[in-house]
Amino acid sequence: MPKKNWRVELSKDAIKYLKKLDKSTSQRILDSLEKLGKAENPLLYKDIRPLAGKLKGFYRIRVGTFRMIFELDNIKKRIGVHVIAPRGNAY
Repeated sequence: MPKKNWRVELSKDAIKYLKKLDKSTSQRILDSLEKLGKAENPLLYKDIRPLAGKLKGFYRIRVGTFRMIFELDNIKKRIGVHVIAPRGNAY
């Protein structure tokens, strides 16, 4: 079993939204975040896109119709998830 390379931290808002989702959807999102944390380089993980404009420096990952907005801290090897939202509301 590969060890975690990155520590994934969810914001209070992300945790709150995740608790509102049905169990299977929230589990898919958590599984995706766990795989992202095990990646050597999260930016090479599938469905990762850099954001532009006022969100420059942040990235998004797609899980079905949901988007997660996150940032990377390369020094602390930390992935900070700020937002989990449906596609239309994420940006």
